[in-house]
Amino acid sequence: MNVAAADFENPTEVLDTPGARAAYRVTDPALRALALELLATPDDAVADTAVVTPNPHPGAAWWPGAGLGLFMHWGFHSVEQLQPSWASIRGYPHGTEEARFHGMGYFRLADRFNPTAWDPGAWAPQARAAGFRYMVLTAKHHDGFALWPSRWGNFSTRQFLGGRDLLRTYADGLRASGLKVGFYFSPQDWHYPGFPLGDVNFDHRQRNQRPPIADAAANAERAREFFIYTIAQLHELLTGYGPVEELWFDGLGWPGVTFPTKAVYRWIRSLQPQILINDRWGRVRTPDGSDTTTMKFGDFTTHEYTALSERPAGRWEYCRSWYGHWGYSGPFAGELNVELERLGRIRAWDGNYLLNIGPRPDGRLPEGTEAALAEMAAWMKVNGEAIHDVRGGREGAASVPTTENGRVTYLHLFADQAGSVWLEAKAEVKSVRLLGQDGELHPEVRDGRLHFAAVGQGYRIIRVEWVK
Repeated sequence: MNVAAADFENPTEVLDTPGARAAYRVTDPALRALALELLATPDDAVADTAVVTPNPHPGAAWWPGAGLGLFMHWGFHSVEQLQPSWASIRGYPHGTEEARFHGMGYFRLADRFNPTAWDPGAWAPQARAAGFRYMVLTAKHHDGFALWPSRWGNFSTRQFLGGRDLLRTYADGLRASGLKVGFYFSPQDWHYPGFPLGDVNFDHRQRNQRPPIADAAANAERAREFFIYTIAQLHELLTGYGPVEELWFDGLGWPGVTFPTKAVYRWIRSLQPQILINDRWGRVRTPDGSDTTTMKFGDFTTHEYTALSERPAGRWEYCRSWYGHWGYSGPFAGELNVELERLGRIRAWDGNYLLNIGPRPDGRLPEGTEAALAEMAAWMKVNGEAIHDVRGGREGAASVPTTENGRVTYLHLFADQAGSVWLEAKAEVKSVRLLGQDGELHPEVRDGRLHFAAVGQGYRIIRVEWVK
């Protein structure tokens, strides 16, 4: 692609104009009053009993047993197979093609985004059969492009796709197949005029080198307008698409300003009582995925890419891309066996796995994905009972990871497990078998444990049913 000289203009300057500021200013008096009330409510003014975590609502009870969710990073960046949002950053070390894209060149790709084949309802049944129980779509990533015709701002499908609502198609298509609906929403917006990006002038080499705040009052006023805009867009998401089961935030911050958390979560639940919200509303993150935060608060903690060395406390979710970067990365090139074993380990630690795929520019799944889903569905048909509606087994109760469901314990033997394994005998055994195989196994009972000789190859699961 030939990049025009104008594409290298600094977005910080090009996006911050009087017209843009007017477009992003929320004029609805009710929404302004709502946002200002939230902004004036510090966290210590909201009792913990008003925002119990995890959400105790009966409509949220599905989440611990879900096991597997499908993450989808999708937007105009897909037209050039670029990393979502981060491809606008000069010198970003994870996926930027700096020679071709930086500055306004990234944002102008929105002119070429035309997803004529976007139809999640067509492949949602395949995802369900493959073991996915919920999906989370990037309704708005850091680049600020909204996949719905937002009333607020100037960077949504209202301006670029004639008002087409890509989220409506998504939500309706998922529900028809029994999948839970989740939205990713970045509470930072790099397209917002004057947003104080951590990478000064969209340059990673100037990371976190913001100049000192010269006018505290003016800074607070700009932060206030940004907060009102953010709440207004969230209101659209939470009132326009029926029940939303998961809301996935990805970091909010403004230099010199502290935004409320608990009041916002309480308000979200007033609109969607059953919703589950992650812990990244106030998260401060670096692009290499390391975790730092000013406040940990949410229905579950979010872990990304970094290998976990110990079992997280409480409810948690782990996310990574199946292959390539977060966005569309060409034809499917993921490894099924690797991800299934990772899923088994996550479930044995009582977590959910949110596995990402980036759809093509026209909205279809990447070439080859359907075949991978079919292979995954075949595995789930045999082994899914050890993944869904289970809890992680007690640490130290077996020599391999385990999951449990009532009177049944599942031993997860991964491909590198070649020798014998053991499981504490907590009751009288009713039956023991290898999932997908006929016939009973006969472990040796010794020293209060069931001892199993080496059995099978690859990722295999032993099912132990207790008498009581």
